Order: sequence, then structure tokens, then C-alpha cells
Amino acid sequence: MKRWIVLVSLLLLLASCGNKDTLTTLADPVPDQTIPSHNEGISLELLQDVFDESPTHIKTKVANTTTNSFEIGPFYHIEVWKDDHWYILTYSDAVFLRDPHFRDGGSELTAHQEIQQTFSVEDLGIRLPAGTYRLVKTVLQRNPYHEVTVSATFIVQEM
Repeated sequence: MKRWIVLVSLLLLLASCGNKDTLTTLADPVPDQTIPSHNEGISLELLQDVFDESPTHIKTKVANTTTNSFEIGPFYHIEVWKDDHWYILTYSDAVFLRDPHFRDGGSELTAHQEIQQTFSVEDLGIRLPAGTYRLVKTVLQRNPYHEVTVSATFIVQEM
């Protein structure tokens, strides 16, 4: 019995020593490999697009240059560039339990309005190693229902 406890303890210790910079992605690349930063009158801009280490927060500016109102929420997703394709990063669903407002809609983005948002990488419980990423944002129009998706690329450098 003592031998099993030691063995299990060693396995747990080894598992906890894994590389925390290893990202988990979906197995297949995202279907839409080209998502512009400006699409159908909606634009996404990052206030900083080069980071010396994994950012804890990313400040963004979202602009609506149309004559229509959209819904916008705090949800973004992150994709990583690997093997010449974009892949969605995965993270714990607990993010949505901790913050039920973490979704695409919720607040109004009126015609000709520009807002700033802060996206928390830290809240996802992940750390971004050096690489190229894109932050993807979707806004919603309710009547008629329509989604507009935009993205902005950023780089995490190794120091």
C-alpha cells in the first residue's frame, strides 16, 4: 500500500511539473482563416499589439461606423498561429460560471459609437508563450439577426 501511495505521489508531482506555457487548442484549424480588423462597418483595434511577456489584460477599441446599433459584450476568444493556420485556444468552462456575463451581447454599441474594452487573459487561467495570436470579437445585430466578426493580431515576444 505504501508503495502505491509513493507511486501516485510521484505521478502527481511529475504532472504538476509540466510546462505551463503549453497551450491547448482545438484539434482542427478554425474554418475562417481570414478575419479582418474592419468588417461591415465594425472595427477592432488593440491599444498595444506587442507584449514582452504574456499579457494579463489586453485593451481594445471597438468602433461602429454604421447607422445601425449592435449588441456587444465582454467575450473575446483567442487564436494562436501554428503550422501556418489559426487555432482556437481552449480553456476551462469555469470562466463562464464565474462570469455569466462573459458573452457576445449585453450592452448596446450604437451607431457611430466607439468604445474601449479590457479583455482579461488572466481570467481565462492561461499564459501565452511567445508567438503570434489574434483576438476575435463578434458583435450582434438583433433585428434582423446578424453577426459581424472582427479580429486583431498581437505578438508575445520572448525576453
